[in-house]
Amino acid sequence: MIKFFRRIRYNLMESGKTSKYFKYAIGEILLVVIGILIALQINNWNENRLKQEQLISVYERTLTDIENDVQELSVNLDYYTGIEYIFKRVINDSITPDLFDVGLSRILTTNAVATTLNTTGVNQLKLLNAKDNLSLKIIEIYDQMEMILISNLERRINEENIDLAEIFRDNYDWYPEYISKTIMQDNSSKELQDYFLNSKEYRHRVISGYQLIYNNYVNGLNLAIPRLKKIKEELKTVLEKSK
Repeated sequence: MIKFFRRIRYNLMESGKTSKYFKYAIGEILLVVIGILIALQINNWNENRLKQEQLISVYERTLTDIENDVQELSVNLDYYTGIEYIFKRVINDSITPDLFDVGLSRILTTNAVATTLNTTGVNQLKLLNAKDNLSLKIIEIYDQMEMILISNLERRINEENIDLAEIFRDNYDWYPEYISKTIMQDNSSKELQDYFLNSKEYRHRVISGYQLIYNNYVNGLNLAIPRLKKIKEELKTVLEKSK
């Protein structure tokens, strides 16, 4: 094909048909430009197709991550919802010995919140530099959960738990008893029970813990879980359409 075009150019030049030669040259240049544009368009189309395939693959992983996170965060929400009445009994100064049987002595020292958010999918979206609306929503909610709604608050809760456990360890003779068994109203010493039933220190700690857990962390769970569920349904819709 190249030899064919060269022969035409040579014949035109040899015959002295300069104007026709220039017209032909311009036409040849236009053909080359059109060919380049077509090649670029095909290349762009292939790149976009590959990016879309990558995005769908990441969406599949992200869907699994969200399902796992919703399950774990829902367990945390159920746990704290289930023991809120104990906090309120302490706050309202209506503590009775039967509360030992439902965990009165452990509500601030049990490390019940240690969520490891599944961020493989969202990190891959960031690497892809995905800018579509759904990807941006996923990135936004995970950033909020890590910095505001979930992870940061869990760290604070656990720090408070550890701090109180160290106070028990360093200041109270009943500490060995406290860590050696599940404390119930019929198996614990009078000294231990007096502390949890009557201590101003413990009551104030519970009040502070309530603010951190229920006014912040639980509210964060109640915001994050429905948003994750909504995004999960959007992901399912997109993945169904991609099949």
